[in-house]
Amino acid sequence: MRSPVGAGNRLALALVGLLLLGAGVAGLVLSLGGFGPALAGSPLIPEGMSRFVNDTPWFWWAAAVACLLVALLGLRWLLSLLRPDRASSLDLTDDPADGLTILHPGALTTAVEQEARSIRGVSGASAHLRGDHGYALGLVVKLGENADIADARTQLEQQLVPHLRQAVGQDLPVDIELRPGRRTAGRRQLL
Repeated sequence: MRSPVGAGNRLALALVGLLLLGAGVAGLVLSLGGFGPALAGSPLIPEGMSRFVNDTPWFWWAAAVACLLVALLGLRWLLSLLRPDRASSLDLTDDPADGLTILHPGALTTAVEQEARSIRGVSGASAHLRGDHGYALGLVVKLGENADIADARTQLEQQLVPHLRQAVGQDLPVDIELRPGRRTAGRRQLL
């Protein structure tokens, strides 16, 4: 399952990359005379713009502020990419007067993975708890080569998910991804 944020980041990086690649190719073609020998020998910054920059004292301050804003936006983007969407803890407290009940996501996911692996036909499982307020559990189940997919799905939905929801005491959304095992090339037996 791919998140829309990841898709947006890939698209933005692809567009920036294509823009920079296009600018680089255009500069290379220009310098090699691809747009005519007159343009190849001309300065990169036209004379009128160069005069404007020299005659306007605030230009470099505006350019510095623009660069700083771009750098801050880039830093914010980088920090948002580094911050995972995984939950830091699951608060199961019903009434604070009775005390706090906090569940560490690692304990929950380990128990879910172990229960998933105990199902016949499951060769591996990986779980993670997402969100800090609206929690959801993601479970990737790897099935063995000869696993009965329908049976494994039924056991996951009718046993594992109710056990999980009973343990946390809430109707926790669960996303289950089944990954069927791959068959190897058939071997012929000699009789």
